[in-house]
Amino acid sequence: MKKTKADFNFVYGVFKSRERELIDDAKLASLFSSSSFEEAVAQLPDSPFSHELNRVGGEGGIDAAIKLETSIITDFLTLNSPSRELRSLVFLPWDYFNLKVVILSKLYEKKNDALFGPEGDLSVEDLKGYSEEMDFIMLPSAIYDSLQEAWIAYYEEDKNSQAFEFALDRQKNLHLLKIAFDTESKELLKLFKSIDEIKIGEVLIRGKNANLPWSIVKYALTGFSGISRIEEMYSSVPQEWNGFTASLRETPLKRILNDFSGGVDVSETLLREKRDLYTLIEKWKYYPPGIEYSYYFLTRKLSDLYNIRMILIGKLKNIDNNILKKRIVNVYI
Repeated sequence: MKKTKADFNFVYGVFKSRERELIDDAKLASLFSSSSFEEAVAQLPDSPFSHELNRVGGEGGIDAAIKLETSIITDFLTLNSPSRELRSLVFLPWDYFNLKVVILSKLYEKKNDALFGPEGDLSVEDLKGYSEEMDFIMLPSAIYDSLQEAWIAYYEEDKNSQAFEFALDRQKNLHLLKIAFDTESKELLKLFKSIDEIKIGEVLIRGKNANLPWSIVKYALTGFSGISRIEEMYSSVPQEWNGFTASLRETPLKRILNDFSGGVDVSETLLREKRDLYTLIEKWKYYPPGIEYSYYFLTRKLSDLYNIRMILIGKLKNIDNNILKKRIVNVYI
């Protein structure tokens, strides 16, 4: 059943009152320019995160503060959100992200604790525990099924971690598309369709530039309509790709592939397409009570928590700002 704007009035009011906590570009730049961990902490907006960090202190305080913030949000949504899909759209990307970090760390035998994002329904400690025995049966069924598809790809391609990543990311995107459809919000569905197309475009170009065989790349397109035509296109030289894309409607995927075929710097194309998505999400800030505004606030909030964590850990461990900036996200999509 579609939720009315009135159903979101209370959620809207609470989130509006917390917008002052969101990190804008100027504040992000100021955090980067801080000379120390303590100076960066002193600049954080007043919030449950900053209170908990100051109480606990240090690296342990960062993770404790994120855990507190996310638990406050999830408890609030459980009690007050009229949409179950809202919570899933916001937290599932981070659940998949943390799951991938845990598994790839295990496969590569490399510890990457600094990379973890905010927790959703899956705690990082639980994920680490599952990875010790590589037994993930306790995952929610939909995520578990997605992971099984990724393992199938991994073993079909002789334990190829790239196939695993492509397959897991694809299953995540399909999962999110289904949830976006269930919201009955045309704008959220448009957003997640565009995200999916950008991801597919990125993989096709990344694969072609790295001479990855179609047998690996195909896992990033599972369930995509016209996959046989894309396979035919992928086997040709990029200069011929616009012949295959001519029949596509005007979408992010078509624009990305056409620019690649025409020899344009696709990094700029991808950046432009992502900026268009950020602009769309930012417009929802001015929407009346509804799932779109709530999604705007929550996805910004969780991205802020990830960015703050990266910066603060960087200050503690003297990681170069240029390295950290490559990890920063506007909103995690």
